[in-house]
Amino acid sequence: MGVALLGMGICGFTPTSTGLSYREMIAKAAKMAYRDAGVTIDQIDGAVSAEEDFPSGYSIADEYVPDQLGMVRKPVYTIPGDFMHAVASAAMQIETGRFDILVVESYSKASNVLTKDEMVRFAFDPIYNRFGLSPHWLAGLELNSFLSEAGYTIEEVAEVVTKNRAAAVANSNAPYGDNFSVDDVLDARPVSLPLTELMFAQHADGAIIAVLGTDEAARTYAKKPAFFSGIGWGSGTSILERRDHSFSTGTALAAERAYKESGVNNPTAEIDAFFVSDTCAHRQLMHMEALGVTGSHNLIVNPNGGALGGGDLFEATGGARLYEAFSQLRGEAGRCQINAERTLVQAWRGVPTDSCVVAILDMERRAL
Repeated sequence: MGVALLGMGICGFTPTSTGLSYREMIAKAAKMAYRDAGVTIDQIDGAVSAEEDFPSGYSIADEYVPDQLGMVRKPVYTIPGDFMHAVASAAMQIETGRFDILVVESYSKASNVLTKDEMVRFAFDPIYNRFGLSPHWLAGLELNSFLSEAGYTIEEVAEVVTKNRAAAVANSNAPYGDNFSVDDVLDARPVSLPLTELMFAQHADGAIIAVLGTDEAARTYAKKPAFFSGIGWGSGTSILERRDHSFSTGTALAAERAYKESGVNNPTAEIDAFFVSDTCAHRQLMHMEALGVTGSHNLIVNPNGGALGGGDLFEATGGARLYEAFSQLRGEAGRCQINAERTLVQAWRGVPTDSCVVAILDMERRAL
């Protein structure tokens, strides 16, 4: 049984959203997604929510999800991970045959969180790794290790920032589009040397909704669906002292599974565009290495500006890359439009994890 992406909706993205509560943001994105998918609430069997209590400010935060999605008295399954982890879970549930249509939800109300670094620090091991300093120390350590082992220069990392922030200027949904030079990036405020403030994504508010369904549901309801040909996920070790900080094992494992499921043998030649996590600039390069698609100057990577241009949306960040990939396939990416028939979406949970997802999306269902 195949799994299709029937439609998506967003609300955002902005550095602040004082005019809307997070519930209103979710409801607005859900209405957009249902209309885009051609379905009504009554036709949706349940929901998967990518959500943590800390960013929401509530215990058991998923209890606040059903109302604004219209999922009252319907099953809501919660994933404490990235949006793409929730997409993978929804796809598995659909493949069981028990569900025909599911909605995936996540959001960021980062402007409500006064101590974002404290929240990230809480994810570290409390005995060995939760130091009384910026939690970005791990990203700095990764960056040093990556430069030493992978053969990249700090200037190439800075170029990721300049490219993505410049691409975001043409993206009406991206609040952080701007023009920087390599020297601007390298000379920015140091956070965890050689990591500077411009080398990681700034937070933004937004809600993202995706409607997934069977191929039959896509043919019946959706006007412009896309199709998942492969989804994989994996994690590097959670023990930081045992992790290879120069390579994303989680991405490599996820890619291996997604490539096998989709029948992709040469991703460089078979995939038109890559939408990968760049919440830390060096991570875009690291993820591309793990995807096995380096060495070509013709690769199209984050043409909409990525998270560096669009913002770090907490758990919803991977959903933004899915929305961009979906829009590109449908020819609806505006001034960021490229020619793409097959896209790859990669998501990373963020520090201190190496938990990643890879999904391959086609405009037409391809026979293996």
